Amino acid sequence: MLNHDYPKSIELKDGRKVILRPLAQDDFDGLFSFFQALSKEDRLYLAHDVSDPDLVRKWTDELDFERVIPLVALERDRIVGNGTLRMASRGWMRHVGQIRLVTARSHRHRGLGAFITRDLVALAGERGLQKLQAHVIEDSVGAVRMFEAVGFNKVAVVEKLVRDQHGAERNLAIMINDVVSLAQIMEDWIQDMMIPAFRGPGEGSY
Repeated sequence: MLNHDYPKSIELKDGRKVILRPLAQDDFDGLFSFFQALSKEDRLYLAHDVSDPDLVRKWTDELDFERVIPLVALERDRIVGNGTLRMASRGWMRHVGQIRLVTARSHRHRGLGAFITRDLVALAGERGLQKLQAHVIEDSVGAVRMFEAVGFNKVAVVEKLVRDQHGAERNLAIMINDVVSLAQIMEDWIQDMMIPAFRGPGEGSY
C-alpha cells in the first residue's frame, strides 16, 4: 500500500489542474489511449513498445506495488502523464530505484513532469531507497533535459547499447542522483511555484 493520500489535485504552472494517483486495473483504456496519442517520435524513444495492447494490458492487470509503483496524471478523466518507480527487492541494487516518465505534449513545460517526479522521489524515500536513476536514449534531447531539470545528473553514456522501436542502435544516457538531494530539489521547486516569476529546477520546467 502507498502512504501518500491519493488521489491528489495539483495545479500546473499555467493554472490547469490535474489529478495524480496510482494506476488502477481499470485504467487500461485510458493508458492505452494516452500512449496511442503520443507522437511516433515520442514512442520511438520509449523502452517498450507501448503500441502493443497486450503489454499495456499486462501493466494494468498485474499491478505489484512492491516492485513497481506507477502513477498517472489525469485532466478531466484523460491521462496526460505517466511515471513509474521500479525497485529491486534484493541484490546489490536493492537501494537503487529507477524512474520512467512520459507526459503528453500538451502538458509539457507546465511542471507536470516535476510534480510526478516529486511524488516518485517521496515514494522512493519511504521505501528506503538511497539513489534513483533514469535511463534515456541520448538522442531524446527533451527527455534528457527533463530529467536534468528535475535534478538528475548524466553520469555516463554507453554507445550503441540499446535499440529503438525500429531496431536502430542508440546511445544510452544514464542519469543518477541521491534520493535526499532530489527531495531537496523538489522542495525548492515547490517553493519557486509560490512566486509569480516561476522557473523550475535546472534549465527549464517540465
